[in-house]
Amino acid sequence: MTDPIDQQTWQALAGELVASLKQKGHLNDPGLRAAFAEIPRHHFVPEYLRLDVDPAGAARVDGVVDRSDPEYLQTIYSDQALMTQTKPVQGQPDSFVWSSSSSMPSVMADMIEELQISRGMTVLESGTGTGYNAAILCQLLGDAAVTTVEIDPDLLHTALVRLADLGYRPSTSPQPRNYDRILSTHAVDNIPVKWTELGKPGAVILTDLRPPSNTQIGAWAKLTIDEDGRGATGRLMAPRGYFMSARKVPEFADDGQNLPVLTLEEHQRRAQLVVTRTTDLSPEIFNDTGFGLYFWRRRPDVWSWYHAGEISLSTADGTWTQVRNTAVSHIGERDLWAEVEDAHREWQASGRPPITEWTIRITPEGSTEIELPH
Repeated sequence: MTDPIDQQTWQALAGELVASLKQKGHLNDPGLRAAFAEIPRHHFVPEYLRLDVDPAGAARVDGVVDRSDPEYLQTIYSDQALMTQTKPVQGQPDSFVWSSSSSMPSVMADMIEELQISRGMTVLESGTGTGYNAAILCQLLGDAAVTTVEIDPDLLHTALVRLADLGYRPSTSPQPRNYDRILSTHAVDNIPVKWTELGKPGAVILTDLRPPSNTQIGAWAKLTIDEDGRGATGRLMAPRGYFMSARKVPEFADDGQNLPVLTLEEHQRRAQLVVTRTTDLSPEIFNDTGFGLYFWRRRPDVWSWYHAGEISLSTADGTWTQVRNTAVSHIGERDLWAEVEDAHREWQASGRPPITEWTIRITPEGSTEIELPH
């Protein structure tokens, strides 16, 4: 394949990217440094979505940037995550949610370095996306050592074509008990037990544990597969970047919660059912990463979003709570803020341990369990 972008131009920009990543403390391994310097990111991201953020903090698509745009190449070789795909929410055809991206190069490097991935290892990547991270792994380890999987067949096909253009041909068929390292370039709300079946005993798994489509709560989880291969145990890590949530199906994005679609009359009726009270617990408690994680794992059916000193909580059945300063408003049989208050008392009684002291385990039955230190 002939690339219309001059090689000397992109390699100079790739060199600047490598220098910036080194300045941030990454790429101390010569092989990994060479991979980032020699692989053209623009080959895997021929275009990306330009985003605009409204005053409330919500992002929206503001056009597509391709190789004809003056900002394209400089942005491609910067340490930025670039959104490359959106999908509608099921049942909401006019909606869109981010569904694929090219991750921040520093986060990619961080994951590879954290796993101490080196030649001689076999690696399974969950979430092929654009194929750029798979190319880095292939360059580092060789094609035969890399397997990459992707839920979206269109993304996978495109990525494999781009990888083959550069001579990389990773496997896409995972084999049981075959991998020394497993990493995911997407977040999960529960770690798939399947990963413990694919990794070798003693293999290391690294993933982002996070509620669906909630970038505010979560942490990386690093686990070692048990010697009998029936589970895995590890710890959470201090916040250091996040990924978008894994999709459940190729056709739709997962927005974290599918709330009932209400008519205007139903909204008006619900407004008359609002119950109000006061609270001594500030919504700012959700600024505490540890408590946010603790509450999510205690009440995984509750979706939350904190912004500008105000928090909204809801469940799939339409129960809703909003807290602003000391004022609590809620609709439904459950007072979700009362559940937060209960969890906070438990959190306080536990001594508010930092998340790096929590133990995380994948059980043979397939559940992800988190235990605070006693």
